[in-house]
Amino acid sequence: MADGTSGIAAGKAAVSATGAVDDGLVAELVARARASGVKLTGEGGLL
Repeated sequence: MADGTSGIAAGKAAVSATGAVDDGLVAELVARARASGVKLTGEGGLL
């Protein structure tokens, strides 16, 4: 019977990889918004 450890490790790796992709996407979108002159925070900002 398998102990399930490899499944847990794979799950953690998948979650970690997904987080890294999201961070990269967020950074790209913020950079694009700033380059376009979009205000991100404060009065009239997106956030």
